[in-house]
Amino acid sequence: MAVAFVVLVAAIAFLINFIIVHVERTTFKSEEEMRKAMQGRFAIERDYEDIVIEGDDIVLTYLAYSHYNRDYAERYGYNYDEQDSVYEDRVVKWDYRNGVIKTAWMGDIIVDKNGNIRRGDEYYFTFYKTDKPRPEPIDPATLKNVEGDVNADIPEEDEEAFEEIHEDLEALQDAAEDAEMTGESDVES
Repeated sequence: MAVAFVVLVAAIAFLINFIIVHVERTTFKSEEEMRKAMQGRFAIERDYEDIVIEGDDIVLTYLAYSHYNRDYAERYGYNYDEQDSVYEDRVVKWDYRNGVIKTAWMGDIIVDKNGNIRRGDEYYFTFYKTDKPRPEPIDPATLKNVEGDVNADIPEEDEEAFEEIHEDLEALQDAAEDAEMTGESDVES
């Protein structure tokens, strides 16, 4: 009876996983079909982040906030020293049956039912497929106040969003450094 119970639990777990994969994710008929469908730019426009997939190469970029968000630059100042943070990785497996792009160090990238992607199981950070190019950086000469307002209060929701972005960036930098130590990836920041 114990063996039958273990087999039953395993069968139920397999069935639940199968249902979740086919309800929440896009699956493909082949590796080549998945590779072809997933090429291009995926972006979180409000956070100025994007992922670009070209062939088996993946580039995750956090755009310098003060260089692209005019309201932010006017309020808090244009930071000339801030640079885009760029992380390069590569696909090690196109898991077309489960709708997962496995990378060398960035973790799994899941393809949702709409063809958009998210890193791991982070439901709140969906990168939407887009044909729009990256935004152009702001010309600081067009700002009314390049220095910003030193006394400006940061709204609570903006502060929380900046903290989340900063935490995600720190975790990504740690993963990139770990991968670089093992010789798995070239990282540029």
